[in-house]
Amino acid sequence: MTRTNSGVRWIHAFPISIGIAAGIFMFNAAVPRLITQLAGVEGAFSAEICSWGSFDSEGDRRMSCAGDFTAADGSFTLSGIEIDGMFDDRPKAPVAARVSGPSADHAVQTDLGTSLAPMGMGLIAFAFPAWALTAATRDALDRRRRRRNRPPATAADPNSWGPLPSA
Repeated sequence: MTRTNSGVRWIHAFPISIGIAAGIFMFNAAVPRLITQLAGVEGAFSAEICSWGSFDSEGDRRMSCAGDFTAADGSFTLSGIEIDGMFDDRPKAPVAARVSGPSADHAVQTDLGTSLAPMGMGLIAFAFPAWALTAATRDALDRRRRRRNRPPATAADPNSWGPLPSA
């Protein structure tokens, strides 16, 4: 027995919209960070002010820091910028980081995993909506094709055998 439809219904609109919103949020957080990590100006970040952040999923507290960034070639220095990333302890030595340019307002640690993880979660969040929208489109096209190919209705006479060919 073959399946006649995918099972996608209007009730699935809420999970589809949640998946799309989560995917957009994850990519919105990860893409600018990844661009900075791949094409930004390399340098060192020196932490000056650090504060304890909230607890992470494992129950550990992490520290967020602000400080100075100095480009590796010494062409510019940015003071009082925050770094995207969390630390277990206040960094005593400069940390390798990148910024988007001399007018940046935050630095990014050079660990690619911090950008690739949200992008992977964004792709996973897009998986269900992509499947559901593809299946619903396929079902709608199939219904339309069946309506077009349906034979014309016969006359209301129960004794009729339908239209007869003309001689």
